[in-house]
Amino acid sequence: MGTEREGRARGGRLARRLRQAPRLALLVILALIFLAPVYWAVSTSLKPESDTVAMPPQWIPAHPTLENYRAVLNMPDANIWRWTFNSLFTATAYTVSYVGLSLFTAYPLARMHFKGRDAWFWFILFSMMIPGVMLLVPQYMMMIRFNWIDTYNALIWPGVPAVFGIFMLRQFFVTIPRDLEDAARIDGANSLQILRHVILPLSQPALVTLAVFSFMGSWNNYVWPLFVAHGNMLTLPVGITMFSSRYITAYGKLMAGTVIASLPVLVAFVFAQRFFVEGLTLTGLKE
Repeated sequence: MGTEREGRARGGRLARRLRQAPRLALLVILALIFLAPVYWAVSTSLKPESDTVAMPPQWIPAHPTLENYRAVLNMPDANIWRWTFNSLFTATAYTVSYVGLSLFTAYPLARMHFKGRDAWFWFILFSMMIPGVMLLVPQYMMMIRFNWIDTYNALIWPGVPAVFGIFMLRQFFVTIPRDLEDAARIDGANSLQILRHVILPLSQPALVTLAVFSFMGSWNNYVWPLFVAHGNMLTLPVGITMFSSRYITAYGKLMAGTVIASLPVLVAFVFAQRFFVEGLTLTGLKE
């Protein structure tokens, strides 16, 4: 009987694997399609300039070299190091400020009771319908009035009061059982203590997801830094674009610059992937 039961169990596992095989094959094909451009960029950045235009194309560098990276990092008219620091500093400062403001705004909207709470939430939500391009000129005039042009203040603060983070965290907070909050209040905890010891530990996936979103958005932001930053205050996306316009046929150097610009976001996503997926899965739409 035991052998027969084990045989049926093995047969059931094999049947499940066979049913999952087409789905797995499709996912592998899609992964290869999406990763092919990334691999091609890295491969091209490791080739000598003459090999970047070789026919047939070389998927694997015949003579791999780091010369393109050395050339890009040491170009006298392209301060990659300063651009990278500007992007890292502004993206990190923006992420911390954005997540903090979203947290302290979403918590009362989700967990506290006060007059006009729902009206305020819908007012904030409706503001998401305003196209960002409509705010470009008014915000630029404010930066001039504040004398913030070519400063980190202009790169960080105008985008902090965004609505998406408030909406995302609020929707996550309302899914947390109120029994946990009631138990903390019975033990004498106030609202800030509940936020710190009850809400924050349970909201780690949503907070990490929002942090990844905000970091990627700030890092990849091109239009706003193009208006308010010049010279040594350029961020990496703007600097790389100016660099690519000067070296449009130097494919190895262009790909090296692209890899350098993409690396921090890729690293952040890889390390936060588990929280990222969990946060997207658990963030509900409960009212």
